Amino acid sequence: MTGIATGGRRRALWITVFWLAIGIVSFVLGVQNEIGQRAEDIALNAAEFTTNPPPPLNLVSPASIAVALLVLGITALFAHGVQRAILVVLLPAAAIATSQLLKLHLLTRPELFELDAPNTFPSGHMTVFTALTAALIWAVPAGIRALVAVAGTVLLGVVSWQLLAYGWHRPSDVFGALALGVVAFALAGLARPARVRGAVVLGSTISIGLALVGWIVVFGALILAGVAALRGNADLMLTAAEFGGVGASALASRALLLLSAGRD
Repeated sequence: MTGIATGGRRRALWITVFWLAIGIVSFVLGVQNEIGQRAEDIALNAAEFTTNPPPPLNLVSPASIAVALLVLGITALFAHGVQRAILVVLLPAAAIATSQLLKLHLLTRPELFELDAPNTFPSGHMTVFTALTAALIWAVPAGIRALVAVAGTVLLGVVSWQLLAYGWHRPSDVFGALALGVVAFALAGLARPARVRGAVVLGSTISIGLALVGWIVVFGALILAGVAALRGNADLMLTAAEFGGVGASALASRALLLLSAGRD
């Protein structure tokens, strides 16, 4: 058992460091840097803003979050016991509260050029979906956990795409929110590695698949962003950001799946 705990903590440590770096780099380059601000402004201006987006983006409300947490808690209670039930309720709530604290009170977006730039880092909506997806992966029985991670990738990819396509957020806001949700559960894994009841069906296969998809899409998005910058193409810059969000979503879901296993 000691070896499993050590392996789980080692994995949680690496995931914490990696995603904390993603969050910090996103903030520094996208929020605190003039070139980053201008690039994100190009993508934001190419978006078609709407106040009435389709699901799943329009499903977020205090009531829906409360219901989701209740369902997650009950699911985890029957699948894993009281401790896991408490964890999957408190961690998302803490992550969501932290995102609001960071965005509204602790972090600032300086106006580095002529732009009305209120702070939107990290995205509250993206934090909600990331934290609830993480909780669902941790709450369900091991047998379906990997499949839930795949579904979570699709959900997070759709939400990140919507947030950018409808002009609700800048790319850095999305990446920062993904990082916040993953780090919250990685810190929990550092404190107490998750234990698995039963085998994670297709766990290794899906983990490798999510890693491949995530990195391929991320690198493709970086190439698109470079081409968009050279051509001064706003629509292409937005597309690059959207694909970047999809790739990062796959990598986030993979990290959450690995954390839920608690061992190497």
